[in-house]
Amino acid sequence: MSESQVSKVLDHIDRMITRDRSAWSKWPGGWPDEIGTALVDAVYSARAVYETSNGGGVLSRVRHWRGASEATRSLEKLLAEIGDSPEVWADKTFKNRQHAPGRMRRRPDDPTKAGAIREAAQNLRGLGVDTSDDIDAAGVDEVKSALRRVPGVGYATVNYFLMLLGKPGVKPDVMVHGFLRDALGSDGGTLTNRDAVELVTSAAEALGVQPHELDHAIWANQRANSKRE
Repeated sequence: MSESQVSKVLDHIDRMITRDRSAWSKWPGGWPDEIGTALVDAVYSARAVYETSNGGGVLSRVRHWRGASEATRSLEKLLAEIGDSPEVWADKTFKNRQHAPGRMRRRPDDPTKAGAIREAAQNLRGLGVDTSDDIDAAGVDEVKSALRRVPGVGYATVNYFLMLLGKPGVKPDVMVHGFLRDALGSDGGTLTNRDAVELVTSAAEALGVQPHELDHAIWANQRANSKRE
């Protein structure tokens, strides 16, 4: 990314968010040490309404599941809870069979987000990962590769999963891409997910904040603006 592009992003932050970190919407903290919760949250939040003013959305369902589950900190326990029928688990836990991005529904029995969660957990168990403490031992790059092999689990979802566990990162979702398009205008071209991550990370470094803090401030700004439109 060029210095000019980073400068435009910083200028857009001045206009839309402010550089005053104390005025930002605070990063809620994710789910440190809760690998099961992080995986469920990351997959279910892909292209979905995360939080609504009346307490709806993915976050409320994740919190409800978390309060009743013993699988929040262990993928082995999560797989045992999901069992052989992730769709039945989805109906019971989340009251829906939402399909994962990239897994277009053609038949009622096509894979769901619950199926993607099970497959992702199985891939991570294949690396010897059961709890969040195992991530670094397995290697973050290996973890990312194992997750990306799951149809419907994309670049943004993988980044978000790691962010929820406390790893530095940026979730290059539609909110972040929209903010960057507005910031760059004709100078933006076609931004890839990696471009978006690099831009937000560079802007965060210039501001002296963590990438996930700026990511969340951007998300909150875009969410507030979308409500006003």
